[in-house]
Amino acid sequence: MSLYVLRYHEIALKGANRDWFEKRLATNVKAQLKPLGPVETKRVRGRILVQSDGPSAQVEQILSWIPGLANFSLVLETDHQMASLAELATKLVNQSLAKNPNAQTFRVCASRADKRFPLSSQQLGAELGGVVLEGQPQLKVKMKGADLELGVEIWAGEKAILYLEKLPGQGGLPVGVSGRFISFLSGGIDSPVASQMMMRRGAELVYLNFHAYPYIGQESKEKVLALVKHLSRYQPKSVLLVAPFAEIQKAIKANCRERLRTILYRRLMFQVANHIAPQYSVKGFITGEALGQVASQTIENLRCTEDAATLPVLRPLIGLEKDQIIERAQAIGSFEISIQPFPDCCTLFQPRRPETKGRIEELREEESRLDLPALLEECLAGLEKHQFYSPGADTFF
Repeated sequence: MSLYVLRYHEIALKGANRDWFEKRLATNVKAQLKPLGPVETKRVRGRILVQSDGPSAQVEQILSWIPGLANFSLVLETDHQMASLAELATKLVNQSLAKNPNAQTFRVCASRADKRFPLSSQQLGAELGGVVLEGQPQLKVKMKGADLELGVEIWAGEKAILYLEKLPGQGGLPVGVSGRFISFLSGGIDSPVASQMMMRRGAELVYLNFHAYPYIGQESKEKVLALVKHLSRYQPKSVLLVAPFAEIQKAIKANCRERLRTILYRRLMFQVANHIAPQYSVKGFITGEALGQVASQTIENLRCTEDAATLPVLRPLIGLEKDQIIERAQAIGSFEISIQPFPDCCTLFQPRRPETKGRIEELREEESRLDLPALLEECLAGLEKHQFYSPGADTFF
């Protein structure tokens, strides 16, 4: 089994509840690596040790997706004997040079958690650096920006680890430590980015999409399914709920003022979510709205739509420009899915001149013209549920 050391940053700043954060991170890691084969986790001195039978490339890819990890390393474990340390140091450097024969500089980064070890961190680094130079005299020491870096950590219990690189993680907090939320997923560029950002803040997400079949084609729903499958890499299990919204939109078109349609759509979406929230014990709602980006996202209209929600509404993109959101979408890999030319339900019966400064009282009056209990009951009765698991399993249903 391959051995990895996982490191975190923000969790280390926690106080008396740090143990709970560490346990949640270890649980998430184990759940997401399990489809690759047997996996074991163990917490040690501000680290998490992971042993996995899975292929290294797949293990490392999955670890890079898990929120809460600052970085991680594939390591070799040995004892405190200098001969053992020197042997593994030589082995690792030779392996690195076989992959990167053009490397010209190196450094040894040593740390000593066990103060009973006879050498200081600096002395240990110098000793192992000398061993490396004996075997590879063409290399030169470079303390910053070296082509090759050998890491050594001396732990208690006569244990030591050596590694060649620290691979970057997602940072942030483990999914689940901040509670469960409903994330409104439209299929556009913004909402997947908002979802990923909140998972990095410890939110466990239940995705909610509104679909206006038959006015909007099935391709739109398939796009949302693809987005959730892509985003499922960040949490062990994901649920997508698809709500039929066409009848609600038809009722709004037939009974309410045209300029208020989009705001009313948003208010009814929150009312559907209000009914779903208790079933999934969610603490709030997440949207991809950014202030002033479109007519429905003026401060007045945001206030009008949020008025219909019974839980807090979080908007992680609120101060970002569209270019910044696109950059993040490209970075997490959702952009190419989001730009597929299949419209979402909000494009149905769009007003010619949408209201930009809605008033709550007026919107409530418009809603009084609708048979809300019947419309909501019909929508909730038609909910579709889809479940997604770690991409290591490469399955969803």
